[in-house]
Amino acid sequence: MFEFRKKLPENLFKDACDVHCHLLPGVDDGFPTVEKSLHALKKLEERGVTKMVLTPHFMKDYPDNDRVSITAKFEDYKKEAEKVCGIELHLAAEYMLDACFMEHFKQGFLTLDKAGSHVLCETSYLMYEHGISEMIYDIMCAEFQPVIAHPERYEYADRDVYFRWRDKRYKFQLNLLSLAGAYGPATVARANYLLKEDFYDYIGSDMHGLSNFERFLPELRLSSKNIERIEQLIENNKKLVS
Repeated sequence: MFEFRKKLPENLFKDACDVHCHLLPGVDDGFPTVEKSLHALKKLEERGVTKMVLTPHFMKDYPDNDRVSITAKFEDYKKEAEKVCGIELHLAAEYMLDACFMEHFKQGFLTLDKAGSHVLCETSYLMYEHGISEMIYDIMCAEFQPVIAHPERYEYADRDVYFRWRDKRYKFQLNLLSLAGAYGPATVARANYLLKEDFYDYIGSDMHGLSNFERFLPELRLSSKNIERIEQLIENNKKLVS
């Protein structure tokens, strides 16, 4: 049956909180400079965003990223950001489930929430590597809550994988631009399925730069029901970070 789709509401991002972005400059494949990052912050503030959780990559590809060094860089950046906008900034991290993950566990996670429990995790896009379930089990035993970043982007994932993760009580974070085609049609299909079946708990931009945001967001069309689901995820974000 035909389902009418419409643009996102103009006020969708009013008082919104983004729980996944790569705005901390010069530390990963996100924004390369402070100037470009601050420009993006001002654009987001114009759209109504009031809180941002910065989640730089913690993975073997960026061996210099650890809790101490990233926290120091965040504090310097925060001082610059306060000069140009009123967005409230928080620091967390996006942890790759790789050979370095347990070392980061020992250092202490940078979590999404003030309670210090929700850990943003990602896997390889192509394959579910050996040992991942054991890593997540270990952190859950330590009373951490894994939040799987952009599950719709993992090419190996199918419905069995998603149901297994949900049965294990992992939480799911949607990339908004996944619905807009920024990562290809297969990702769009998986994102729509997971959204329709209410798998998602949170939503993020996963912003690495402004270009995709400005290119894909204006073209995004969703059903009224999916817009309602997105609005609920935005509310979940607020509760997580409040």
